[in-house]
This record gives sequence, structure tokens and C-alpha cells, in this order.
Amino acid sequence: MTLRSRDEYLDDEERFAHEYDPGPGRFTRSVRTFIRRYGWRAYALPVLVIVTVVALVTTTTPAHKASKATSPPAAKSPAPQSAQAAVPPTGSGTTELKSDQAGANTQNEALASDVLPEGPDYTKQGQGTFRVLPGTTPVVGSGTVRRYTVDVENGITGVDLTAFAKLVDKVLDDPRSWTGNHSGVALQRVDSGPADFHVTLTSSMTVRNLCGYELQIETSCWAPDKGARVVENVARWVRGDVAYIGDLGAYHEYMINHESGHALGHMHSHVCLSNGLAPAMMQQTIGLKSVGGKICGANPWPYPPGAKDAPGLEAPDTPQNSPLIPN
Repeated sequence: MTLRSRDEYLDDEERFAHEYDPGPGRFTRSVRTFIRRYGWRAYALPVLVIVTVVALVTTTTPAHKASKATSPPAAKSPAPQSAQAAVPPTGSGTTELKSDQAGANTQNEALASDVLPEGPDYTKQGQGTFRVLPGTTPVVGSGTVRRYTVDVENGITGVDLTAFAKLVDKVLDDPRSWTGNHSGVALQRVDSGPADFHVTLTSSMTVRNLCGYELQIETSCWAPDKGARVVENVARWVRGDVAYIGDLGAYHEYMINHESGHALGHMHSHVCLSNGLAPAMMQQTIGLKSVGGKICGANPWPYPPGAKDAPGLEAPDTPQNSPLIPN
């Protein structure tokens, strides 16, 4: 008779449990059989598996994550040069202008400051018709009230018309403008009924129809026989003037004051004010040179502080006082 080992008896016990006891306790008995066979090793094996899995997770980094961790951040691409220079800077309204370049100029030859600066595109051709922008103001100033509207030529795009209208009102209500300094001028914006003049944002080609093009530069004008329009050239509104050193805000103030001054009966000035500033009625888009050859300082306001002789001497334009003809 051959003696059987303990493990052989356990094998029979396990086989019996699988073959003859398929009930709910079958799994539990299989586990007990496994533990009796392997002793402490039965407990150590699951622990070893868990430790191995944890070690693999904590020491292995996916390739894409490792690449992110070790690669330096990509440098941001600089904005294209044309985009950086597209929008003219807005200044404080007090920046001094550059002096015109020295040298004689012949009739119809533009000075350096006449050149339209580079910058954003603007509407070159509108529809030739106009609409009044809604908005009114109280009467500002004292004296006979002159009423004005703020208009825009149909077809103009790319300009914040609300901001345009607000700036017209703000400038004409400023104490340095025509309603200040006890000037005897009172203004009120209306959007219906009779008006004395119309401050109108106008496309550059329509400006030529209303103002002429003798000087062959982008300019604005007063067109009393074309609907009493203060014609503001959108080319200048968007691009400004090189003499203003990129101070687009100051140039807007000058545009409004100069052309509205014509609507109020003022002529051009050709002599610097007593404090050396250019009168608002000097043709500053063309140049800053006085009739005597002196270069005046920048000034968009009719009544700047410190100028006791403002708004300055005025006279009809003649070949002798034209800034385009050598003195």
C-alpha cells in the first residue's frame, strides 16, 4: 500500500469540491484550499502584485507628457509689422507739431506736412448723399444761437460714428473752442428742423466735388454753397496729418474747430499768436509757417490758454500770404 502525501489528499479534496459542490460556497472553499496549500505565500502574492502595479504607474511617464515637460515653451510669433502700424496712436491733444521742412515751395507743391500718413484704409468713394446722426445738446455759450447737425455721407464704413458725433459736441462745448472766452457765440446741436451748418464726415472723392482739388492733397473745407457743410475728410479723420506726430486726437480737435470756424464767419490766419502758437484758423494741414517765415507751435484751439490775442489776426488768402508760395 502506497502512502499518499498531504498535497495529494488536498488535490482530491479540491477536485471533490469542484465536481460535487457547485453551490454558492464553492468559491469560498476553493480559496480555503488555496490558502492551506500555499500558507503565507497565499497572502504575500496579492500584496506583491499591488506593489508592482504602483511602482510601474509612478515611474513611467507617457512619451507625450515627457515631451511637454522637457521641451521649452514655443515663442509667440510677433504681430506682422503692417498690423502693428495700422492704427495711428491717440495723443493727449497737446502734442507740439513738427516744423515744416526748410526750402521754397512753388504753387500747388505740397509741403512735407501735406502728405497723408500711412495707416488703415478709409472710404474713398461714398454715395454722395448724407444723413443726420441722431442727438441733441443744450445751448452752450452765450449770444446768438447757431444750430448745427452732425452728418455722415452714406456709404462710409470703418468709423465709429457715435464717437465721431460725441467728439464734435465735446469740442464745440469746450471753453477753449468758439463758445468760450466770452466770444459771443452760442451753439446747439439739433437733429431735426432748421440748422445753420452741418458738420459732415465725407469720403475723400466727395470732398473733391464739394471743396475742389486745386492743391491735390487730402483736405477738408467749408462749403457754404453746397448745403452749408463743414466738410470733414474721412481720409484725414482716419490717417491724421504727419505734422501732428501721430497725435490723432489733437488733429481731430483741429479739424472740427478750423472748419466750424469758417461756418461761424472766420477767415484764415497767417500770423502766429503772441505766445508763438498757430491760430486755429491757420491752415495747419498745409503748414505752420507764418507770413513772416516764423514756424508757429501746434494748437487746435481758437482760445488756447495764455494767448491774449486769440483767435488771432485773420485776412483773405492772397499769393503773398499763401503757405505754398515762397515769401
